[in-house]
Amino acid sequence: MPALLDALLCFKLDNRRLSLALEESGSGSPYQAEHYARWHGLLEAVLDQIPGLTGNDFTAHALLAAVRADLVEHLAGQEGVPQERMRTQLADFTAGVLGPGSREG
Repeated sequence: MPALLDALLCFKLDNRRLSLALEESGSGSPYQAEHYARWHGLLEAVLDQIPGLTGNDFTAHALLAAVRADLVEHLAGQEGVPQERMRTQLADFTAGVLGPGSREG
């Protein structure tokens, strides 16, 4: 799970304009985009493999929210947060959500 989210974050950092455009296409909401449903399903399937973890549908949404293109753009563009700091923060957040032992990718 951490490796998937890290890869998604890095992609969005490297392709910020494209990521914003993809998430805003159609209704302006990333939740209406076809690719969002695929990412959500993938994350939920991975979460389902973690023993004792419940609420995986919501958890998948919450984890994807942490790498929304508009948030990535705000942090990197407006606040100037370096990529490595964002990656560390995401890993720490993911570990907090998933529990002990989840920092390993």
